[in-house]
Amino acid sequence: MKPLKKRKSNSFNLSCKASTPYLKVNSAFALILLLVFIYSLVFSPNTHPIPAALTQLTGIVPPSKGLSAAFSQILRLNFTSAYIFNPYGLRVFSFFLIQFILRVGLIFAELRFPNSVKTSTITVDILISLILLIYCFYPLIEYTFKLLLQLFH
Repeated sequence: MKPLKKRKSNSFNLSCKASTPYLKVNSAFALILLLVFIYSLVFSPNTHPIPAALTQLTGIVPPSKGLSAAFSQILRLNFTSAYIFNPYGLRVFSFFLIQFILRVGLIFAELRFPNSVKTSTITVDILISLILLIYCFYPLIEYTFKLLLQLFH
């Protein structure tokens, strides 16, 4: 009896591409982002175990204070409360959400279409991520540079 030919499948190919560095980086980043979202869901705004160390030590209130509480409120769809906790919370959260969606999409693309992720895809990914990072974190970056300028002036 003649053995059946193995038909080429259109399903995900998990074995041959699981070791590419780009897939590993995207998977690690997606996992970290997922853990951030879970952390934000688990802890309600006033029960976050990570304190605002800069404020506690110096009394300075940086623009990042309240981001964890804001993230919790955003995931609970309480956007007004999130804004009260941190006016930049939605902007910063959008970076993490867009990155999560982008990472998951790129993971599926690489698994579904092996060898489809080219250098140009990675370059575009880096550029989009960098522009998004600068836009979403600009208030925090600006504050940091102003603080550093004050220290060295």
